[in-house]
Amino acid sequence: MEKNQASTMLKLTRALFIVNALVWLIFGVLSLFLAVEVGTGTRWAITLLMFANAAVMFWFGLMIISGSNKIFFLAILYIALNIVLSITDQFGMIDALILLLNLCLLGLLFVTRQRIAQVEG
Repeated sequence: MEKNQASTMLKLTRALFIVNALVWLIFGVLSLFLAVEVGTGTRWAITLLMFANAAVMFWFGLMIISGSNKIFFLAILYIALNIVLSITDQFGMIDALILLLNLCLLGLLFVTRQRIAQVEG
């Protein structure tokens, strides 16, 4: 039963990373339209960072299923960084939703890692 719970938690964590990646991919595409229209260097840099964030989130979604301690540690650091960056930006409704998504993912990472440790231990 415990192994099934850990497996389910891993799948849920993976799904949340992929949802997060899709959100950032959508933001990147919308930002790309603005970059083409406005054409400033800052807008292009922001667009690139959004696509990079989507790629990293997707990568964690693929890699988290391994249950590796190193991947969990890196994922927790990366999500924590995203949380800090969400708070330091201009804060609106979309930022609040992204912050909530990242907080849920951070909590899920801790719970999932704990469940895996129980099964392995």
